[in-house]
Amino acid sequence: MVVTLAPPQSLVDSLMAERGLLPHDAQAGTAREIAFQARTLQAGHGRDEAVIRLRVLIDAHVTHAVAVCRDYRDAGDRLIGIEYDAAHAARLDPQMQFRLSQAREVLRGRAIAARAAADAALGAVTTFSTYVLDGLAGLPVSKADPRQLSLFAAAG
Repeated sequence: MVVTLAPPQSLVDSLMAERGLLPHDAQAGTAREIAFQARTLQAGHGRDEAVIRLRVLIDAHVTHAVAVCRDYRDAGDRLIGIEYDAAHAARLDPQMQFRLSQAREVLRGRAIAARAAADAALGAVTTFSTYVLDGLAGLPVSKADPRQLSLFAAAG
């Protein structure tokens, strides 16, 4: 869902370049953080507890990313509505011009935020699924819950 809702990377790259912002690899950064947290939790609480605690964190990342991506989509819908009104107006008055520029700026900001949130969620999910699957490597196939394995594989 996050991948579907997120803005294209090429759009965000061009928006960041317009603003003079440097690109940041949110996916790799979040992956490193989740891996560190996994090691820390496992050392302090054991592997099973680490998986449970990490799952809560991963769910929060994904939920946040979906919300931010939906905000981006909503901003795009609002901009389309304003552009439609502007296209059908007899003349473009200053208030309409202001609304257009404001809606475009909001969309730009939301696109950058949505891409960063989506990348962070993907990094978290990938690292978590790898952590879980690596822990299952020593188990016989019959002991692993195939529904969970397919969930983690699909998430990664």
